[in-house]
Amino acid sequence: MIRVVRILLWFFVFLAPWENVIVIPGLGTAAKIWGLAVGVVGLLAVLAKGRLRFHPFLLAGLLFVAWGWTSVFWSIEAELSVGRMLTYTGLWLMAWLIYHYGTVSFPSSLLQAYVLGAWVAALLTIQAYVKGITVVYQRFAAEGFDPNDLCIYLNLGIPFAAYLGFRARSALARLFCLFYIPVALVAILLTASRTGALGSAVALLFVLYHLRAVKMKWRLAGIFLLMGAAWATLTWVPQASLARTSTILAGVRGGSLNERLNIWAAGLQVFATHPVLGVGAGTFSQAVEPILKEPRAPHNAFLAIAVEEGFVGLFLWLSLITLPFLKVLKFSPHERWLWLVTLAILLISFVSLNFEWRKVTWLMLAFAAACSTRDILNPYLASREIV
Repeated sequence: MIRVVRILLWFFVFLAPWENVIVIPGLGTAAKIWGLAVGVVGLLAVLAKGRLRFHPFLLAGLLFVAWGWTSVFWSIEAELSVGRMLTYTGLWLMAWLIYHYGTVSFPSSLLQAYVLGAWVAALLTIQAYVKGITVVYQRFAAEGFDPNDLCIYLNLGIPFAAYLGFRARSALARLFCLFYIPVALVAILLTASRTGALGSAVALLFVLYHLRAVKMKWRLAGIFLLMGAAWATLTWVPQASLARTSTILAGVRGGSLNERLNIWAAGLQVFATHPVLGVGAGTFSQAVEPILKEPRAPHNAFLAIAVEEGFVGLFLWLSLITLPFLKVLKFSPHERWLWLVTLAILLISFVSLNFEWRKVTWLMLAFAAACSTRDILNPYLASREIV
């Protein structure tokens, strides 16, 4: 039974990076439906086994979910709050199952599943470019994805691919992981996402950190891969996409950055009037509508949680995203930097996007928690000389 659950979890993680591509009308994404099946089977297995594994971050998550459900009673839109809390409840259950069924080797297997799924998302983005299918002008993404959101999924795969690739047992597995890096970079630039470009810069820090420790032949191979990515970027990526990516600083200086500062100012006004309890989970857009004259997404996870669930919810959320990473400072250098870079990419998504309720966020927290109970991801990977 446990083996079945682990296989189901592996496929769930594989589906996560391209979850929006397959949508079943009336039911939702394939990843959502698969996740429900995993949850049912996983719970049955736990009940049959009669033993639980727990982590402090899961306790913080459980309190966060409980507080969110409580906010339904004073929510300005109770129906929206119920929908959001059903999502949070499912995400917490998924995170708990990943932690509960984590073994010495299982977390690294899930990282491999994530990289494989990220390959699919990157190739589908490139396919959209080849077919000329844009999300908006000169911005490309896999079907069903917002370009900014997709970049976070792809960026998170880069440090995992580097970590696994430089320690892979076979040359084929090594190349499969390492070739993901230039392919992902091209796909990210095709989205013309400024958030994605910033996340890529952070992700590449881990790749460069690894290159300094590998043997010369693989250092040269890594440099050639990055040069290949640069050549592909200059050859294939539209100039309009590159031009938009390069306007990060200009957008900040202009004080607009897609009008997000105006949205954040409205959110702070709402927070000032409901600082403790918030306005109800999942209702940020409705709360700022009277100020902005239209519902707007928060584009900031911290502000969204503060407005929707008040100081209490924000404290629980900060605990939730901090606890899985506390032990990484005691890891060996490569494992430590793997998780610190992963956390940095998540923070970029929290500052500019709405990733507090995304599967990938809770996946990363669960991965970090599962690995934090072992000093290493996998005894073979950790003890193996970097190639």
